[in-house]
Amino acid sequence: MLLHWRVCTGLCSVILLSSVVPQSGSSPATSTNLFSPDVARELDASIHEIVMKNNLPSVAVKVSAPGKGEYAFVEGYSNLETHLARTLEPPFRIASVTKPFAATAVLILVDRGLLSKSDRIAKWYPQFPNANQITVDDLLRMRSGIPAPNDDEVLAQVYDAPLKAAPSLADNLASIARLKSDFKPPNTVGVYTDFNYDILAGIVQRVTGKDIGQLITETVIVPLKLHDTSYPTGTGIPGPLRGYGWEPVTKQFDDKTLFNPPLAGAAGAVISSIPDLQTFSRALCKGGLLIPQTQEERMQGQPLVGTDAQYGEGVAFGFGFCGHSGTINGFSTDMYYVEKLDASLVISVNRLDRDNKSQSSPILELLTRALVPSLGAK
Repeated sequence: MLLHWRVCTGLCSVILLSSVVPQSGSSPATSTNLFSPDVARELDASIHEIVMKNNLPSVAVKVSAPGKGEYAFVEGYSNLETHLARTLEPPFRIASVTKPFAATAVLILVDRGLLSKSDRIAKWYPQFPNANQITVDDLLRMRSGIPAPNDDEVLAQVYDAPLKAAPSLADNLASIARLKSDFKPPNTVGVYTDFNYDILAGIVQRVTGKDIGQLITETVIVPLKLHDTSYPTGTGIPGPLRGYGWEPVTKQFDDKTLFNPPLAGAAGAVISSIPDLQTFSRALCKGGLLIPQTQEERMQGQPLVGTDAQYGEGVAFGFGFCGHSGTINGFSTDMYYVEKLDASLVISVNRLDRDNKSQSSPILELLTRALVPSLGAK
């Protein structure tokens, strides 16, 4: 449940208006030695065009390939009221990019012998439909057969009331259980739904006595020294960056920064920054936090319905890209690692509207078209 990562606005774009925010005093800030000067200039101009055409408050982009160089682009405002210029450093809500963090924490419990991926959820939730068949691994891989609710309706409700109290896991389990006739046999089809990760968070609590945020902090954030990454407990975010959603009736941006974290939970609550996500994407896709066998198994992807992407244990794959995308009130994010190029890329846009349409995916498509041929990928 909640804050659904739109696969086809992320990896699928790798395959393949209204009044504009004033940009006076906010010209693009770019740096590059990754691309040729001509490619970099064209990329700068194309991203700037997207910023203007799509009415984006700000965009921040960083691509890094050790030994080859980096590319950075920043334009727009962190705060539309103060006209504070956007920079690369401030943290933001990463939405479903939280799932790789949560999955990594769960897999570390597996490595420690506290949990088995073959454990059935009947061990903790025996009354839930198919509980004797659904495994921890099925939840991690979106192959539980649990039906997804109407995501557009759920997300619109959260968009309209971002500070409301979150329903309990018990209430959600009961609500989803009423859809018993819509369940599919486990491990037969991959269907993306946030509720898989809500159940995983509940299992973590039962196994360790810790909430998923504490486990993510102890097993991922601290070991990787991610200084600007947190599992929040308050409704705000640190730093100056604000998130916005366009209101077509008033033809103005609404500030959508404040948010009640339990509404997103293990599926989307984490706050992070571009530098931290670049560090994390490498650990996620190259390994380092997990034993080699566990890492190898997590990277074995299977198809997701309605997409050209594959999904492993909390990580998405497509055409040499490994990572995740996320949308949440006010923020759109893409985080990917390209193994052949040893390149990490992060895109952050501080806009997400009620329709949950990713505002960062057009930039992801643009970057991948420039990135792959420029670095000689096959």
